[in-house]
Amino acid sequence: MRAVFTVDLPLNHENKYPDNLQIVQLMRSFGWEPMEVCGLEDEAVKCQKYQELGELLFEHMPATAVAKTDDVIFCGYLSDDYTRFVVLRLVNGQITFRLNNLMLARLQKSTEKMVRKLLQAHLNGGSLQVSNQSVVIYEQGNDYVVLNGRVIPNPLRETLRKDKKSVLLVLAPLLVFIFLASIVNSIDLSSHTFTAGTMERMSTALLTTALVSSLSLFETYLEIYRNRIIVW
Repeated sequence: MRAVFTVDLPLNHENKYPDNLQIVQLMRSFGWEPMEVCGLEDEAVKCQKYQELGELLFEHMPATAVAKTDDVIFCGYLSDDYTRFVVLRLVNGQITFRLNNLMLARLQKSTEKMVRKLLQAHLNGGSLQVSNQSVVIYEQGNDYVVLNGRVIPNPLRETLRKDKKSVLLVLAPLLVFIFLASIVNSIDLSSHTFTAGTMERMSTALLTTALVSSLSLFETYLEIYRNRIIVW
């Protein structure tokens, strides 16, 4: 199986995209360069070796694939998941990642690991973004889509999107509490002990509801921030 996603490259202050060497150096900083390439000293020889290694992955691509081995600028390996991948540059402002692994679970894990690293990285003075926040996993050797993944670039936004119930249970009680507090401050309730007591109990209940929902929302945020980068 193979996973495919595209990354948008940032422009620098001179309105230029990073060159291939900058991209390759970023990949090397992640520790994904194969040992057989690390020992080579000449950059041109390394580039040729990347393309040779990439040929193995191109054997499993369908005939309709647009990319060619000449488009390969880096070839890497994630040893813990036994996942090979190539980085292709077909246009100036984007690079495409193609990962290959026979096991779906390992391919998903490698893709998540790679996307997380890329979103945390900076290149050319800017951050990287996955194009359309989309990752697609295809069946080996053809264009049949096995899984679609949606990248989560912002954990907070994803938390608010996912746990709308808790958001409502935080905002609604707080708004009612503010309304009640404004009434208490504007009206003298010293002679209306029952009304004052009722509003006090309501305020306590509203704040408790908002607090409990806030904790639930925070737990959801931590779970997404620590464990989730792609929703499959």
